[in-house]
Amino acid sequence: MAKWRIQHAPDVLLPALRGWFQSNVGRTVLAEERALIAGAISDTSTAKYNLLNLSVIPDRCPIDINVYQRQFCLGGIGHYGLSQVLDVVCDFEELPVANESQDVVLLHHLLEFVGDPHRVLREVERVIVPHGKVVICGINPYSPLAMRGYLGRLKRSPMWQNHTLSLHRISDWLSLLGFEVNIVEYAFHRLPLNTPNFFMAHKAASKKLPMGGVFVLSATKYRAPMTPTQEKPMSRAKILRHPAMVGATRNIKARADYE
Repeated sequence: MAKWRIQHAPDVLLPALRGWFQSNVGRTVLAEERALIAGAISDTSTAKYNLLNLSVIPDRCPIDINVYQRQFCLGGIGHYGLSQVLDVVCDFEELPVANESQDVVLLHHLLEFVGDPHRVLREVERVIVPHGKVVICGINPYSPLAMRGYLGRLKRSPMWQNHTLSLHRISDWLSLLGFEVNIVEYAFHRLPLNTPNFFMAHKAASKKLPMGGVFVLSATKYRAPMTPTQEKPMSRAKILRHPAMVGATRNIKARADYE
């Protein structure tokens, strides 16, 4: 079992995250990744009924209310009082959401700051409908922004005690859960320096260039739903009437000869 980095308490972590995303670098990161997220969730291949927004900073990642008929924003108990956009306060590892009820689930910088990201992803798979979509936004570990994070770890900054999750690792998890990755795009191809303003003002690079500071991954759930058969229970039971005897004839005959 993987050992994850211990995260700071919400009363320490959340103000640090909110402060960083209010900086010049943080505002630019949000602006560029919002454009990629908007394109991912507005894909015509997904039904536009239910969208579930899961984020450590939900007030920093608003979703256009005209895209989906019903939108829900869930957050941990640490968000209570710090955000005015939460519909439900809950544990990310035990979502109070019905099975296969959400068309799209957005994970905005969530997997990096929870106790067990793999368990959260399994819970997300449970609530997504077949052919529904998960959109994951995270920090690219192979970028200048991630290198800046390593310096932050040396200073014990709460913002940079996050898990390092590569796209390859997340793709493997998604594959095991029945997802197929459709699109991976990148944003923030800049040096993470607040000054001078040139670093935040120059033209953005191509979203296909894999050195961006953040990535937005879109994956579709292709596991077919289980449909109960219309046959009567007794007729189904006749399919394997004596399953314990399969492959055991030779041993039983040998035992009889021995006795």
